[in-house]
Amino acid sequence: MPRHIPQITPGITGLVAVGGTAGAGIRWLILTVGPSTTFPWSVLVVNLVGCAILGVLVGRGVQHNARLLLGTGFCGGLTTFSTFTVEAAQLMRADHLGMATTYLAASLLGGLLCFDRARAMTTGAVA
Repeated sequence: MPRHIPQITPGITGLVAVGGTAGAGIRWLILTVGPSTTFPWSVLVVNLVGCAILGVLVGRGVQHNARLLLGTGFCGGLTTFSTFTVEAAQLMRADHLGMATTYLAASLLGGLLCFDRARAMTTGAVA
């Protein structure tokens, strides 16, 4: 069954752009003022928070425009898969293999857990 592709309008584009600008601005602020350590705490935090926010949006079943503004826009701007990948690769190149493994596991498993728990808490289906 083919996937329905919604019509892209200036309003939809505006919602995503406004949300993305806010999310990217907050990510920049957190990465700028966050701790400067070998372990990429700031990137981990923004990615886990973004996963939790998406879990809330899915759990609440928010309206389409709110999903565009907050999910696609804000969370898309806040989270960063590319920086996550660069940080993990840099840890591996620097022979911090234990730290790289911890970062990869914390990011992937933590992201899934944050999403799932936030979704479950907002639907009342905490297992």
